[in-house]
Amino acid sequence: MTGLQAGIVMAVAAVAAGSLFQVRPPDAYGICMACHGRDLTNWVVNDVTGWRLTVAPASMVFPLLTVVGVLIGAWVAAVISGEFRFRKPSKPVKNFFYGVLVMNFGLLAAGCSTRLALRVGAGDPLGVIGFGAMVGGIVLATFWIRRQALR
Repeated sequence: MTGLQAGIVMAVAAVAAGSLFQVRPPDAYGICMACHGRDLTNWVVNDVTGWRLTVAPASMVFPLLTVVGVLIGAWVAAVISGEFRFRKPSKPVKNFFYGVLVMNFGLLAAGCSTRLALRVGAGDPLGVIGFGAMVGGIVLATFWIRRQALR
């Protein structure tokens, strides 16, 4: 099975499951690593502690497992291709802090880069602003990294 065939099968299965369970997600919510990760975390915390943290309507009954699926898929692909190996990060605390910042800024921008692109395609003004800010940040970071490398 090719990646395209697997994608078509999963898309049809997702639409069928959404129809079967009458899930009506927010606009441009098909795949978003930031929002789905937040919803999965909040759903688990709500279930374990009884709290009422905010989750999207699509995650009320059962959590969206997009993040888990992407991680498992990446791991399987790396193992099959022979590229999987453990590596210890040089500065784990710094890397963790950067990851927290990226996730929080993604949530402030109303989603990850994939969802921002979907929102731009849908003509959402917030998506256009967020996508423009993301592109601007990438350009500035590239110049900064290049400047640091030339020192």
